[in-house]
Amino acid sequence: MRRMYSEEKSPKLRKSLGQNFLIDQNILRKEARLLNPRHKTVLEIGPGDGRLTEKILELEPSRLFAIEKDPRMVEALSEKFMGKNITLIEADVLESELPEVDLVIGNIPYYITSPIIFKIAKQKIERAVLIVQKEFAQKMVAKPGEKNYGRLSVTAQLAFDVELIQIVPRHVFRPIPKVDSAMIVLKPTGKILAQEEENIIRYLFTHKNKTVRNALLDSKMFEKEEVGEERLGKFAKRKVRTLTKEEVLEIAGLLE
Repeated sequence: MRRMYSEEKSPKLRKSLGQNFLIDQNILRKEARLLNPRHKTVLEIGPGDGRLTEKILELEPSRLFAIEKDPRMVEALSEKFMGKNITLIEADVLESELPEVDLVIGNIPYYITSPIIFKIAKQKIERAVLIVQKEFAQKMVAKPGEKNYGRLSVTAQLAFDVELIQIVPRHVFRPIPKVDSAMIVLKPTGKILAQEEENIIRYLFTHKNKTVRNALLDSKMFEKEEVGEERLGKFAKRKVRTLTKEEVLEIAGLLE
């Protein structure tokens, strides 16, 4: 059987797929332990060459599904884990119906982080453990009034309880990316935003340094009389960047 798990024998990485593999064994083990997959069904997104996959399997999930877009990696993974408790799915995670699982894990390509996370939000899972771009993680956990607080902060915190576990420095990846990463844990709240709520969040945080009333007017979706103090009340003159996620939903309710 061909062995691919030295650096030299791995398939050549593709920049177009955002392939940067985590090589630090301690961080890989920590990621798997945080997931706590024993006797649980697990979905791994983008297993790549199987480094994290090995650590998950060591902790005895009831079943591991791994979805990978790169057919070369799927072929190599099939050889590596032949006879193991794993189902390989060759597919694009964003274009596929995901299997029903308890847990999700993955080191997510930076360029598709947001759509992957909000696809996960629609799955009925216990938690997800992900490594994402550091700046993205910091935006997810930002609080009202902080520099990084914005649309992503609100939508992420409505969908999940978000915990930033640790920063993962760029030098523990191969090839070395231009930015650092972060390990996060997501626990779904069960809240699924209505389209109208998503729209209001977008209108507001496109102009987060303005007042609520001016941000809504700048969206060109409302007339002046629709967003006056009579309708918006205490929120009319509030700066958007100071709003809590609960207040944003309250404003969306006022505008229905």
